[in-house]
This record gives sequence, C-alpha cells and structure tokens, in this order.
Amino acid sequence: MVTMKTSFFSVIVLIGLPAVLFPACSWCAASAENNKLREQVLRDFLALSDLAAEALIQEPADNSNYSGSLRAYPQFFVDSYAVRALAVAYDLTGRKRYLEACQVWSDRMLEYQKGMIPEGAYYMNYHRKPGENTGEWFVADCGSIVMGVLATALRCDDPPLRKKYLESSESFARLVLTNYARPSGGITDGLWHISDKEWWCSTALFSAFAFQYYGITGKTEYFNVAQAGVDWLFNFDYDRTILYGFEKGAPTTIFYILEAYASALPHIKSGTPRREEIIKRLSASVEWMADTQNSSGTWDYNPDNWGVKLGGLPCHMLIYLEYSGEDPNSRLYRLSPAGRLVLFPDLVRRSAGKALNYFSSGDAARRKSFSQQDAFTIMSYAERLCPGELYSKTNSAFPYRRLTEEELDRIK
Repeated sequence: MVTMKTSFFSVIVLIGLPAVLFPACSWCAASAENNKLREQVLRDFLALSDLAAEALIQEPADNSNYSGSLRAYPQFFVDSYAVRALAVAYDLTGRKRYLEACQVWSDRMLEYQKGMIPEGAYYMNYHRKPGENTGEWFVADCGSIVMGVLATALRCDDPPLRKKYLESSESFARLVLTNYARPSGGITDGLWHISDKEWWCSTALFSAFAFQYYGITGKTEYFNVAQAGVDWLFNFDYDRTILYGFEKGAPTTIFYILEAYASALPHIKSGTPRREEIIKRLSASVEWMADTQNSSGTWDYNPDNWGVKLGGLPCHMLIYLEYSGEDPNSRLYRLSPAGRLVLFPDLVRRSAGKALNYFSSGDAARRKSFSQQDAFTIMSYAERLCPGELYSKTNSAFPYRRLTEEELDRIK
C-alpha cells in the first residue's frame, strides 16, 4: 500500500490548551493567523459534529415534510458525508455520541435495505421505496450512502456489528457489479430514465467506494473495478454531464470525480502512468478552484442548488497539497490575487485557507438546523484536522493523538 503522509505531527497551542499534538499539514505554515484559523476550524468542527449527531439520530423527514426540521434536507446520500466526518470526529475526540449517531444512521440504512428491490439496493429517501418494484433508483446516490456505512464499520470494535455493516456494503457492491458495471470500466446509474449508459457520477462514486472497500478487505476484485472506473473517468469530458452544463454545476462535478481520485491515491503505486494522470487531474481541478474563487473566499454558485458542495471543495485542495510534491506544476509560479508571484502550491494553500476562513464563520454553535452545505463543509474540517482519515483510512489505528475531555471542554 502507498503511504500518503511524509510527516505526522506538529505541536501547536490551541485556545490556551497545553501543547497539543496535531497533524502536520504540509499546506499550513506556522503563524499566528493560521493558528487562529485552526482554532476556529476545530471549534466549528465540534459544533457541527454535535449538530450533525443530533440531526442524524432523529427519525428522518422525507421530501414532503422536512421543511423546518433540524435536518434541513431529505436525502440520505447527503447524510453520508456528515456520517463520514462524524466518524473522524469520534476518532479525534472519543465521544461516544458521535459513533452512536453513525451507528443509528447506518442501522437505519440496513433496515431499509432489507426491503429494497432489487436486493442489495439502499433506499435514498426518495423515488423507489422498500417493497416497491417500480420507480427510479440510483447507483451514484447509493455510492455515497455505502461510504457512510463503510466509515461506520471501520469504527466498530464489536466484530459481529462490523461484519453486519461490511456484509451490507458487499451486498450493494454485488448488485452493482452484476447489473451496472460495463466492460468499458464505466458504471451506469442504475434505474434511471434519462440514460442507461455509463455515467460519470455513478462511476466516480462507486469507484471511490471500491477503492476504500479494497483497502479494508484486501479483495483485489474491488481494486481492479476501481482502477477501471478511474481509467474510464480519464476519458470523461467535463462538459458532458447530461444533467447540466459544466459552468452551471462545476462544483458538483469536480467534487464527486475527486472522490474517486482521492480514494485511489493511497492504493496506486508512485511513478505509474495512472497515478501521474490522477495527480494531473487533481492539480487541474484545484487550479480551477483557486482561479474561480471570489474575494470572500467562496465561489459564485447557489449554495442551495449545484453549489451545495462548495463547503467540500477545500477538502480536496488540502488533499492536493499532501501530494503536491508529485505535481510538475508545483514548480511553476502563478500570479496571486494579491499581485505576487507564488509557487502553485502556495496559491492553492492560500486559497484553501481563505475558503476555510469563509466557511468557519464562528456561528456554528448557534445554528438551529443542519444543512446540505454543512454536510460537505464538515468534510473539509475533518480533512484539515485529521488528514487522510476520510479517504485513505483502512484497518490501521488512528494515527493522531486523541483529545481528552478536559481539553475538549476548554474548546468553546
């Protein structure tokens, strides 16, 4: 397996705490400004984790009655991003309520799965319901859901419970591989009236899951399927999304495709053409992010539509910076918005910090609802605080020091 990080810890002082070991993020130079941002990210991460845990434990509303509820959206696939970040919050803090929320949500997914037709499908909280044999059902949406179930399985100390979640994941995988995987390497989107051809989103999300499942189980079948999916994505033109023009929904397209690449990098050998192509495409994607970011630190997309993934873009900028040493562009200079020539990784570093500063607005503890954008923003917080735990975690132990309750109580 390829090792992602070359350094593991640095010492920083957080909010009057004694020196606390945190991951050494290669993107972040030690400075008072960056330490202040780290403090705010940690506060907001914990506040959003509390809010997400409360929202996920509650019985979910559906498309007809979610308005005004704590969980301000109906989709289970959106939940899955909060679950994956909550799993990291549990790693970092040891707070049982975070793991319990992940388990309650995953148990709900498994209970719905029992009644789904076809067997192995997850219920999305819209379209085809358990027991129904008509209506649409999507591989892409369920590719996100299964990654939430998988993240929960990784944190389970109870072998029968862990086995239950892994068996659910494999049941979904067998459904897709038997019916929707194509010789080209692409994956169709299940039962979708718009197209029965290979589709970029279903291919990206199932490939991301397959890489992660391979990392946990060692089953090479999933590694091979995931590699074929990534190769198919190399031939995808970003302006052929079917649903929208690229400019209209760019954050959604880029975020989902980068899920496949982020999940691939821990497993693809250095120096191979496939890895070099992934690095090239990751580099091009974060260049787009840096170039299109506005002066406030966000991007000019409707956060209630295709822009709901905006909060997740910094996550992939941070991932790029962990691999930037492999990018030929890392040695090139770019003109920054401030009018200075800087190396490309420095431009991305500053852009990521600016975005985190925008989304870390300081009001998370006062929020009364958990939104779609929150579910993706909390992913960026998790990657900032615990690099690698979202996309490259396997059966290995948590590589960072867990905070104590006394320390956590002082982070307000």
